[in-house]
Amino acid sequence: MIAAVLGGLRAELGDLRLRGPRAQQGYAVSLAVALSVAAASMLTLQNVWWAAISAFTVSQATRPASVRRGALRIAGTTVGAFLALGCASTLAYDHVLCALFLLAAGTAGTLGFLVSPYGYAWLLAAVTALMVALMSLTDPTVALAGALNRIGEVAVGTGAAILAALLFAPDGEAARPPAPGFTDLLGANRPALMHALRSGIVVMLIPLVWIGFDLPSLPQMGVTAAAVMAVQPQAGFDDHATFVTRGTHRMLGCLVGGAAALVLLALPLTEFLPWLLALTAGVFVCTQIQSGLHGIGYVGTQAAVVYIMTLVQGTGPPTSILPGIERLAGITGGLAVLLLVSLVLWPTRGQAALRAPP
Repeated sequence: MIAAVLGGLRAELGDLRLRGPRAQQGYAVSLAVALSVAAASMLTLQNVWWAAISAFTVSQATRPASVRRGALRIAGTTVGAFLALGCASTLAYDHVLCALFLLAAGTAGTLGFLVSPYGYAWLLAAVTALMVALMSLTDPTVALAGALNRIGEVAVGTGAAILAALLFAPDGEAARPPAPGFTDLLGANRPALMHALRSGIVVMLIPLVWIGFDLPSLPQMGVTAAAVMAVQPQAGFDDHATFVTRGTHRMLGCLVGGAAALVLLALPLTEFLPWLLALTAGVFVCTQIQSGLHGIGYVGTQAAVVYIMTLVQGTGPPTSILPGIERLAGITGGLAVLLLVSLVLWPTRGQAALRAPP
């Protein structure tokens, strides 16, 4: 599998173009990321990298798709931020209640993502709630500022993505498959429910692993676990090979994006413009890999996210390589917990056969 991914990556790099539809989309996404970083830096937002990731993930192939995804991201982020903010003062001092909150948020967010027509909003609500809740574990007094910053960062990144889409993306939107909704969760949609429960368990275990092994980047570990579990409905929740493939793609994308960013951090990127150009160049390459034809699109997606998280450390060019290493360690820790829980809780062939319809 690793050899196949590496072969696909070489093929995708050989297919890189500076003209054509894929290149045009790459330019639009790169512009969105650059605008979001510049705006978030000028506004001195707490996590400029989250604005940049918002711009990258909201940017779609068409204008309507970008606008819809942006609206769902803002709505989900706002709901999740205020939900966690209302519970932060209690969760920080009650570890049992905090664990139950993490379990519920991870489960509900993943399940909503899989079965709701507004799934992206459900996922972002859960991810934002997890970020604010995990942040409050270390210092409850920063919960309010953290929640407001999350909303501001998402608003800036979404606005940049929509602006770039209006300028460069074509009209028209591909038809989306109808969502099943929150029905028959113990029948036809039982695999989605079980998958969501695995997600919630992973997120609940994140603080225990963080405390036990003294790992860095606790919020990034929680976001990583939630995002990895959010597979598309057509992927097959009981298909172990599909999940392992996706996990492998995420791990390799993480390593590729993180390694590229760490190499750049080792260089003297102390000026704003060269740093911003390096950031947008990497996003341009990852965007073309994401939309490629060699079956490794998720590698490009993950590489771009980790590349941004590692290279963007504050409101300007990075001054140290250590924060990038810590963030990469946090993501890797989240992946390790995810894989361990999945191996323990994944249904066996016999269990899957018992649940299969006649």
